[in-house]
Amino acid sequence: MNIVIKNKTIFRLVLLLFMAVATIQLTACGPDVAPSGSTITAVAIGAPVILNPVTVPTVTATTTKTQYYRITLTDNEGLPMNDLDVNLLGQFTDGQSIHFGSATLIGGAIGTAPVTLTITQKTGDFGFLDFAITAPYYSVGNVLSFPLNQTATPSATGGNLANDTYFYQITSLDYAGETTAGGPIAAIVTNVSTTAATGSVALSWSPVPGATSYNVYGRSTTLFPGASGYLVTILCPCPDPVTYTDQGIYFPQGAAPPAGNTTGLGLNSVIGTAQATSGSALETFSINF
Repeated sequence: MNIVIKNKTIFRLVLLLFMAVATIQLTACGPDVAPSGSTITAVAIGAPVILNPVTVPTVTATTTKTQYYRITLTDNEGLPMNDLDVNLLGQFTDGQSIHFGSATLIGGAIGTAPVTLTITQKTGDFGFLDFAITAPYYSVGNVLSFPLNQTATPSATGGNLANDTYFYQITSLDYAGETTAGGPIAAIVTNVSTTAATGSVALSWSPVPGATSYNVYGRSTTLFPGASGYLVTILCPCPDPVTYTDQGIYFPQGAAPPAGNTTGLGLNSVIGTAQATSGSALETFSINF
């Protein structure tokens, strides 16, 4: 008789425990948005990830860059809240294709009004959700001009150039191609000695916004008019003004400056503002990568 009573008691205790667990599970489900007093935060995770970089990019290249973000949702006691809706609202610069969560924007002309993307996602098992913004790494930009304010200053020292008049041309380059050349500019080298070639020519020009490098062509002379071609590439970032001294080290080679301008492709920048909301919780954060 006592054994039966004990078994019934144990059964009732197990049933009560099961009901308690069930009650906790039901209250954890809650509504789809965060209750009053909740906090939502947004942070970027690491640096942008660049995929499929190419040496000579084109407008249709598959190279992309992606920035990951994490949205965290907690209640008024700082505990994470799972399986709740988070609404993401982002405004971005136009002129590019952007993937914001599962929403996609294919932008129009560069310089038009900002465009808006929206998406709703749910927090995961630990009260946060991750999303990513992916954009082309390269974008169509402004066509570059050849460098302006070009000067050529001769010197009787600093190199091994002989007495002569030297001609130079300079072009600008970006990720797509190269500009035509300005000039030519000229410098007359007069050495102190008639038996030794010690001259040099200091070139200078203004930097071109968006240029990644510059090509210097030249050393065509009055004595050797056909001895002209590519001399050197100056890589950016560059000072203002950009300078290069021709000491006669490099022999002109390769083709002359291009006949047509093939520039107009630059690094893509994603700039915008986004909001993450769930119920009364609100977080505004900047996007710039």
